[in-house]
Amino acid sequence: MAVLVTGASRGIGKAVALRLAEQHDVAVNYRDSADAADEVVRRAEEKGATVEAVRADVRDSEAVANMVDDVARTFDGLDAVVNNAGIVRPDRATDIGDEQWQNVLDTNLTGAFYVARAAVPHLTPDGDVVNISSIGGTGGTVDASYAASKAGLHGLTRALAREFGSEGVQVNAIAPGPVETELNDDIVSYLESVDFRGHENVDTHLPTYACDPDEVAHTVEYVLENDFLQGEIVNVNGGMQFR
Repeated sequence: MAVLVTGASRGIGKAVALRLAEQHDVAVNYRDSADAADEVVRRAEEKGATVEAVRADVRDSEAVANMVDDVARTFDGLDAVVNNAGIVRPDRATDIGDEQWQNVLDTNLTGAFYVARAAVPHLTPDGDVVNISSIGGTGGTVDASYAASKAGLHGLTRALAREFGSEGVQVNAIAPGPVETELNDDIVSYLESVDFRGHENVDTHLPTYACDPDEVAHTVEYVLENDFLQGEIVNVNGGMQFR
């Protein structure tokens, strides 16, 4: 089984790539951090997997299409893609510039669409698309651009699940709460700087506030192994938000 993981040079994507490498071959996508991606490849290869680092900016549709084709050719097929590439540029809605807004949407939402669009022809009839979303997609947390991108990702997940389910392609999303990553550090710093209403009172119903990235990676593994999960938004938030 070959899996393409976008944004896999750090954070959740890195954890996903390393966990999946225990059983699958993995393509580690990155945009700028070549050294970090090479380190993920090195560690993943130690687990016995065939691993390749692939550079592409998910905002570039042509680059994404070429990447997916190259990965499918290298691994003689493609069984799953994990859309993890994402950014956060938190700001007050009245201060978000046009370019800032578009950059977040292009990376978090449009990029996931580009990858899924390119991958589906290779995935049929038994493949998976797993989108890494956020509690922000349902709770409206962090800021307008991030929340809108993740809410859109939920809609995209369900639309693709309806469209391609009859062809055997499973499409699901995972919506973590706080995860111990650099990106989450940026989010927390912003929320504290603006005295975000309710931030100090929004908590999990477990002893810890944030989870390790490997907990999300474990959920990705579960979703890929489940043959009857479709169009779901799987929450991994410690009970921070019940649905």
